[in-house]
Amino acid sequence: MTPTASATYKFLGMKDLVPLCASSGPCITITLSAFHPGVQSPYRVRLKAAVRLARQELAKQNSFTQVNELLAPLDELANDPEMEVGGRGMAIFRSPGVFQRFHLPGAVRERVVVARHFHITPFLKQLLPQREFYILAVNRKHLRLLRFLDSECKEVALPAGIPHNVEEAGGFDAPDHMLRNRSAAGSSAGAMPAVSFGTGSEREKTHEHIEQFFRFVDRGLSELLQRLPLLLAGVDYEVALYRRASRYPHIMNDRIAGDPRILTLQEMARLAGEIAETEAQHLAGAALERYCEKAGAGRTSTEPLQILRAAAGGRVAELIVAEGAELPDPAESMHDVLNAAAVLTLANGGNVFTLSADRMARESPITALYRY
Repeated sequence: MTPTASATYKFLGMKDLVPLCASSGPCITITLSAFHPGVQSPYRVRLKAAVRLARQELAKQNSFTQVNELLAPLDELANDPEMEVGGRGMAIFRSPGVFQRFHLPGAVRERVVVARHFHITPFLKQLLPQREFYILAVNRKHLRLLRFLDSECKEVALPAGIPHNVEEAGGFDAPDHMLRNRSAAGSSAGAMPAVSFGTGSEREKTHEHIEQFFRFVDRGLSELLQRLPLLLAGVDYEVALYRRASRYPHIMNDRIAGDPRILTLQEMARLAGEIAETEAQHLAGAALERYCEKAGAGRTSTEPLQILRAAAGGRVAELIVAEGAELPDPAESMHDVLNAAAVLTLANGGNVFTLSADRMARESPITALYRY
């Protein structure tokens, strides 16, 4: 039975990319740039041209006999009225067991690649930044939780049992020696006891109330966050208190500065996207440092074909590829050694990063840290 592409586009993400890496060839990767009616040719026209190129390449490779069956879903898609509608850049993946299409969060070069693996390296820079995470707008008077996904922010409800502010938590106006938050803990918050607020001088008491309120929030969010990164937004004082109170291990290093109450969702998304890109470069730089620390100990390599063999065997733990780099295999049409190494690393559970060429080892556009 021929697989069908989803009628509704979604953004390509790492969760989508990893399963594609397990596909058997021939794999057709088609990328179409954004379509603005009246400026570019419609998707339909460009996709039909791409299918013709794919057919020619399959005939040239002479390694697959069911060409018409493989290309039939692409022909049908090219005639879909949806392909006349404007939109973002698009990636289409087709193999004997796969037919999927996605929007892309950034600009894309139009291309058709037919090879043993899907051509994924052009998307890595867009996908490897932390593209899915939560944002907590930290404010003692009004907490705000958002989810960042594919360059967009959406507000989400706080889990049951988490008060929206310190006053709702009962932290300031109780006259007793021991101030107690009696908000019920919902299922998402787990079995959490009430939070006690101590006394002292007015300033110390306020400081302690805020910090313990944040500690309560941190505990209540842990189940919802599901190990996804958490980006904090707020003024220095309150963000610093939250960091000190939190035990959640996946809080991002940077923050969105200022009063988050005055930022729109679009502004939050733009600032969060910039931070995600910076964070991704930090993670890639840390991977390069680990490579440098292990260099010469037999667990690293900058030799592309050696890395490719190790990736096929599941030995590559971390791979770094220079942005935009390609290394064609002279023995096989459209086979890119760097792309194949990235595909096989992801398929076998490794991590792949990209860095600008000027930050890579001068002698090679690829580096690998082996598991063993």
